[in-house]
Amino acid sequence: MLKSVPRMTAPKSTHGRAPSHSPPDTRYVPGNSLIRFLGLFSVGLGLAEMLAPREMSRLTGVRQIGTLQSYGMREIICGLGILSTNRPTGWMWARVAGDAFDLATLADNMRNQQGENYDRAKAAMLAVAGVTFMDVMCSMQLCVAESVTDD
Repeated sequence: MLKSVPRMTAPKSTHGRAPSHSPPDTRYVPGNSLIRFLGLFSVGLGLAEMLAPREMSRLTGVRQIGTLQSYGMREIICGLGILSTNRPTGWMWARVAGDAFDLATLADNMRNQQGENYDRAKAAMLAVAGVTFMDVMCSMQLCVAESVTDD
């Protein structure tokens, strides 16, 4: 079974003599379920890029099949990293870096596209930009959650 993303199973006692109304030791990440979704999404997208690169090429406008397959491997590795650790911050930032490569590749391929191919490439670029926004948001939430815990 896949582990849940950052969560303490039992709060630690507060240090010092004063009572705590809101224990700083308890980790709370608002985007916990979104992080898990992005891990699963990453694995699914990676499998599609690895197993059906020609279809993904037609869908996105990226003509380099080998590039698509290597990006697929990156997606699978990041997704499994996110899903298999209690602290997926580094894996989420790896997704953000991968998104930058994806956007650069799509932009490069858009330059020479026309008509329907250009529209597909533009749609793919907008989709990747949306996912990039979610990746950055979740990565920042994880960084904040790690900064307020001392475990």
